[in-house]
Amino acid sequence: MCAGAKQTGFNGTRKPECEHIGRIMKRRAFIKTVAISCAGCCCNQLEGLGHTASAVSGAQSSAVSIPRQIDKAGIYRGAPLSVDGKTYSPATLLKKYDDQKLWRRQLYLPVFGENMIDGILYEMRASYAAVIPHIPFIGRHNYHLQWVIPNAEKLADYLVAKDYGVTIAQFSSLHLAQAARDLYDKYSEQQRRQIGKSQFGIIAELMMRMVAFRSQLRVYPDDYILKFVKGNGDDFDWGLDYTQCTNIFLYERHGARDLVYPLICAMDYVAGAALYTGYHRTKTLVLGDPLCDMRWKWQG
Repeated sequence: MCAGAKQTGFNGTRKPECEHIGRIMKRRAFIKTVAISCAGCCCNQLEGLGHTASAVSGAQSSAVSIPRQIDKAGIYRGAPLSVDGKTYSPATLLKKYDDQKLWRRQLYLPVFGENMIDGILYEMRASYAAVIPHIPFIGRHNYHLQWVIPNAEKLADYLVAKDYGVTIAQFSSLHLAQAARDLYDKYSEQQRRQIGKSQFGIIAELMMRMVAFRSQLRVYPDDYILKFVKGNGDDFDWGLDYTQCTNIFLYERHGARDLVYPLICAMDYVAGAALYTGYHRTKTLVLGDPLCDMRWKWQG
């Protein structure tokens, strides 16, 4: 019995002070648990495993669907802006692009060969510099920037690669295979399950509800628009219905709409399989459907 507690009979007419203290401690423990859970949901899960976000979707631009850090109201700590405040900073994005040069060289070397690779990489960088001003502006802090920026990099690379005879199928297969290697080679099965599991549960759902709610405000015309879908207890644990996709706008501006599905959309299946998240869909915007009905079902 805690110090200072009052004796209580079995009729329960007087409750011990320690019971009151216990309730306070339970509330504190609950608040602490929620805070810790939010941190786990909002921050890059790979960092908790001793890895960085760049290990999968940063320094390697395969950019599989592993959320990184989310700020208040479900927003991603995103890209610095240009002076006009309405576009993304070319200097900053090009620096990030340059940091990936070795990875990009290794990726494309089997395609172009030693004699051509350095010239190709030079052209790809110039292509990205030209693409940056046309990246749809969805704000500085946006959950989806963690995919929009890498997808812009891949678009720029493709615009050069296609001029050298690389087809959409070849380019997509190259990146999908690399994305799988980034996950399976670098992370154990236990680690991949841990990453995948963090995308489920009440806290993860609350955060995704925030992302969906924010999108409904339609602050930026080219931003994603989506709704959160509660799991049905059978086919999926939770889902998102996208009715507008920034990737489509970006790729259409450069005549590359046909690349979106085999490259960008297919990347979600790579992550779903590797992380045991049971990702699936039956509708796809870029294929002419009214929405993308993205669903996740924990397979662990």
